[in-house]
Amino acid sequence: MEEGGDRRGGASTTARGPASASQATANAPREPPRPASDRLVTGVLVGHGAAPYAFEPQGAASYFVTVRTERGERTLWGQELERALTESRTQPTVGDAIGIRENGIDPVTVVTRERTADGREMTVKRLDTPRGHWIIERREFFDERAAAAEALRDPRASRREAIRNHPELAGAYWALDAAAKVAEERIRDPGSRERFLKLVRESLAYATERGEALPVARKRATEARPGQDVPSAPGRAR
Repeated sequence: MEEGGDRRGGASTTARGPASASQATANAPREPPRPASDRLVTGVLVGHGAAPYAFEPQGAASYFVTVRTERGERTLWGQELERALTESRTQPTVGDAIGIRENGIDPVTVVTRERTADGREMTVKRLDTPRGHWIIERREFFDERAAAAEALRDPRASRREAIRNHPELAGAYWALDAAAKVAEERIRDPGSRERFLKLVRESLAYATERGEALPVARKRATEARPGQDVPSAPGRAR
């Protein structure tokens, strides 16, 4: 995740040096090597709240989350961070080991108006500005999701065991079955069909690993016989 920031309210980070090396690492979990594209920050939650950007008196209204990492305290800024904490599935509190992940971007439309010297509106410009989409959960959530993704990626793994260990994968396997049915009906070439299913599996595993919402299979009471679950169109699991 890049240092610096956008004062218009987009996501950004600032770093603070620790008072001592031992203070920074006392409670922070060790972060395993991750690809550069994996925007995951891990550490101990120190504090969060609404504040002027970078704590400057004249800064734009924003929201901050501060974590203590192995390299010192790090403060992230962005209005979306408040929503990520409010909607967090694990509801971390100060002192918890957490992960903060930036997943893609949600476009934000910024409108600027230019006026003449006498105040008349001359032009209006609309610009779709990217804004980070954040997920904030306790660290074990991301560890569990990584293990679930590993199981889902392995086509030889037992589905029953994978779902028993990771119940959130039930909808992902439902989606795989639905994709296999579509592929069987519409893709004649066996090689193309196999590549399609591999792509679907990897997409589901990637979403699982990153903490994104997953499909969830629902029962159709009118079609299910007693003791039998019949999945309908999948929804989205949190």
